[in-house]
Formats: sequence, C-alpha cells, structure tokens
Amino acid sequence: MFENNKLPFILGIATILGAVIVVSCLNAYKSKMFGITYNSTVSKMQDAITAMEASGHDYFRSPLYSDVKLDDYSVKPAKFLSDTIGIKEDCGNSNGKCFASKYKDENSKIYNPKFEGACALLKNGISICMMPQIKHNDIYGIMDVNGKDSPNILGKDLRTFTIKAKVRNYEPEDDEETGSVNYIGQP
Repeated sequence: MFENNKLPFILGIATILGAVIVVSCLNAYKSKMFGITYNSTVSKMQDAITAMEASGHDYFRSPLYSDVKLDDYSVKPAKFLSDTIGIKEDCGNSNGKCFASKYKDENSKIYNPKFEGACALLKNGISICMMPQIKHNDIYGIMDVNGKDSPNILGKDLRTFTIKAKVRNYEPEDDEETGSVNYIGQP
C-alpha cells in the first residue's frame, strides 16, 4: 500500500519537471529567434548600403547621411527603411507610437526608451527607430524585434544597433568639380 502512494508523487514530480523543460526549451527557442531576426534586419540594412555603393550612388547624398541634425527624419532614414525593408506604419520622429509603452531592463527595472529619429513599424512586425549618419557619427537606432509584443525586455526583444559611419576623403565643395564620389569606410 505504501508503494502505491509513491506513484502519484513520482508522476507529479515528472510532470512538473517535464513542464519546466518544455518552458525552458520554448524560451531558448524564442531568444534564438529574436537574435536571428535582429541579425537579419541589421544585415539587410548593411547589404542595402553596400548595394547602393556598388551601384555608384553617392552615399553622402543618400537618405542615410546629413551634414546637420534634422528636425524631421521622415524624409531621410524613413525613406531608406521604406525602400529596403518596407514600412507598414510610419511612426514619426519618436518611438512612442510604434513601441511598447513599458520595457524592463535585465534587472527587471522599468526602462522607457526615448528615441529621436525615423521610427516605423516594419512590414515584418519589427518596430525600429534610426538616426542617419550626421557628419562622422555612426548610424544608430533601436529595434524591438517583435513589435509591441512581450517580453519587452532590453537585450531580449529590444536591442540597439550601430552601422559604422562612412568617411569622406574629399571636401563636400569638391562634388561638382570631380563628378564622382570617393570615400573610404571607417574601420
């Protein structure tokens, strides 16, 4: 009779352990997918810049470059996002509309990102804000790889990105004289 009482207890423990393992596997899979989505999106942007350069377009006259800080980013980096990845909804010049209202950092403290730049909800469900290269500053931004959906944690679904700045090896006044663009990538 004592052994029959052990069976439900053992089955209960096995069920709990099985549930913990399933949840752990699902969380690991979700984290892996967040990373893949993030890397894929940043790679698409970098590939688009490389393709633009390879086709002879002047990077320094593209939507990704500005000599001065802009009041409205909808014309510059928003156009790049629209052309390369596809915008579902333009969210203007701040992240408020396209991102979750509340995030947490890795220590579970409330984290509310405030970002200025071209912000959009992309066709693939990613929320993104980005600043163009201004002078010699890198292109940078934030991205929530699953939009407003949870977990809304900095470092998991909310991540930052940087694309290295390009450096001119000529003065802007020389553009008309040379008729071509020569630049070098910053290491």
